[in-house]
Amino acid sequence: MSLIFNVKVALFEALRGLVPAGVQCTFAERGQSDRRRQIWLGATVDEELEPVAMRAGPRKPTAVTGYVEAHAVVIVPGDPMAAERGAYELRELVADACRAVDRAAVAGLVDLRPESSSVETAETTDGAYSALTVRVRVRGRTTT
Repeated sequence: MSLIFNVKVALFEALRGLVPAGVQCTFAERGQSDRRRQIWLGATVDEELEPVAMRAGPRKPTAVTGYVEAHAVVIVPGDPMAAERGAYELRELVADACRAVDRAAVAGLVDLRPESSSVETAETTDGAYSALTVRVRVRGRTTT
């Protein structure tokens, strides 16, 4: 099922165009936390594949519901409130990127929107650290 992957690519392109200077935006996790503000896309899940019509032939219309996870990290020396505020700012960027994706450019895409998010903030000897995960729901229709 390439619909979810195609949506992930379109979301990444939209996100890249929206992130301000000083925020590193990558398609996948780099495995390093050397940037003060970074955002990347994580797991994709095809959660529900449901046939929507009975038709002769090998390819059947299918409703697809899946998810793309967006992750972000904000590190601010000694200020956990500023770190968490930065995480919420990046959450809004993900929502803006969802709205910016051209649905007509991704074959089969019906809807794309943030479904849930979580923010975790901690203070360490290296500074305040806030981690964000946004679960973006993807709905579409394809033939399989």
